[in-house]
Amino acid sequence: MKIIFCFFVLFCFLVNGQRYSDYRVRYDNFEENDERALEFVNIYIKEAKAFKNYKELAQAYRDAVSFSRNKKIEYADSAIWAASQADDPDLIGNSYLTKGSVYYFTYRKYQKALDQYLRAWQYLDKSKDPYLYHKNMYHIGVVKSYLGYYEEAFTLFSKCRSYYRDTSVPTDFPNLRYNMKKGYLNSLHQMGICLFYQSKIKEVSDLINEGLEASAEDKNFYIERSYFYKLSGILDYLRENDREALSNFNIALAGIEKKSDFTNASLIYFLKGKILLRNHRENEGINYLEKVDSIFLGRNFAHPSVREAFELLITHYKDKNDNKKELYYTKQLLQFDRMMHNDFKYLSGKIIKEYDTSDLLISKKRLESSAFYGYVIAGISFSALLLLSVRYFKVKKSVKKYQIADDQNLGEEDHKDTVSTKLSKLPENLTDEILEKLEIMERNKFYLEKRLTQNQLAKRLKTNTAYLSAVINEYKGANFNSYINRLRIDYAKEMLRTSVQWRKYSIDTIADECGFSTRPQFSTCFIELTGVMPSEYIQKINDESGDS
Repeated sequence: MKIIFCFFVLFCFLVNGQRYSDYRVRYDNFEENDERALEFVNIYIKEAKAFKNYKELAQAYRDAVSFSRNKKIEYADSAIWAASQADDPDLIGNSYLTKGSVYYFTYRKYQKALDQYLRAWQYLDKSKDPYLYHKNMYHIGVVKSYLGYYEEAFTLFSKCRSYYRDTSVPTDFPNLRYNMKKGYLNSLHQMGICLFYQSKIKEVSDLINEGLEASAEDKNFYIERSYFYKLSGILDYLRENDREALSNFNIALAGIEKKSDFTNASLIYFLKGKILLRNHRENEGINYLEKVDSIFLGRNFAHPSVREAFELLITHYKDKNDNKKELYYTKQLLQFDRMMHNDFKYLSGKIIKEYDTSDLLISKKRLESSAFYGYVIAGISFSALLLLSVRYFKVKKSVKKYQIADDQNLGEEDHKDTVSTKLSKLPENLTDEILEKLEIMERNKFYLEKRLTQNQLAKRLKTNTAYLSAVINEYKGANFNSYINRLRIDYAKEMLRTSVQWRKYSIDTIADECGFSTRPQFSTCFIELTGVMPSEYIQKINDESGDS
């Protein structure tokens, strides 16, 4: 009977394994963001959930992330939950990478992306799975490249290219073969970006040729191929081969816009605008530059390399004596600079503290003195602010209906920038001491204390509120209240995911356990940080786990 039972278990395992594999085959040919594939993915999810096969369930949720357009974060959270149920470090790390990729490539929320990548790194740093190890390495490289650590990022991408290109994969693993080639092409593209910023044009040209050749006549990688046309367009732009540049940019946009990659689309609009302007096609050129602003307005993000678009628009409308539009683009440029300053300050501080390597510490000094990124890390220079402010007030006088509101807004923002600049100049040893104490207190869950004030916390840390506020703003990416509430909501989510008993509590009880004074305050913060109400979040977890 024992032998028969063992054969039965083995038979069920093989049948289920084949069944799960068959599910994925059904949607292998669907493109990213094609929601028709979700019909088959949902069957996969339902089957894995029924058998409580959390490893397969995590994979199914990650596949759903790829094909969903509007629920990527929700599916990514579900993948993390399923992976945690499987208690597999590689699976958990991979799921955090998936969520980080959504924040990075879909929403361009770099602070949130980096947080997810660093959590993945905690699980994958010692992974014995070379694919996951290099996948993690690639994503850390992407963030380092964005921050301006081009030499270090290039080294990481080079290692990834070698691994993805040279590792042999059997033909009966089509998904892995696809992922390996995609990783290879993406690594090539990222290497090209790093070389551009290091002015190594000849090496870029060689990489472009390699990428175009590797992706030729393979419809599975036409989107990846688009990025090599983008690089070709940039190369032609620098060489002033304007006709070829416009042609390559148009080819690249077909794939980049299909992928909804608004960051690279914005870069192409900016360069096309500059090409058209230098060819005396002013109206067309300005139209493309205004597309850059439309993306910035709609997404509240733009890459630092397109900053000049706002300067060109300000100059254009100044020459046209269009005070209203000149004022508008002046305000947009100020907003752009503030966003860049805050984003880069948070990311560079975070990656130095949590991905602490000697090469990063060395490159940090280079980054701080870099002409290209100096305004981001050191803050907007006084002279630039002075010139913009003078022009700002001059234009305001001729546009009276904006006068009162703009006086108030600019005054408040300038005051905040001045305070931030003064407080950010803390001694490094003092900053490290405050951060270390905060980490200890986070582990001890100090934030669960009701009515905790910044003054009370400063006294416990044996510092003052000004220093504490500066460190929290700079390294935690939020003010004191937002920082505390974020910790409380993270705690609530963790307890709800891991404790059946917590999911039976009333919302009032959960709010009280997490340190909130009132239920409405808890619910408001929960919705702001998760996008759903607490009751919906609990119901979702119950549905996934089968709890009633």
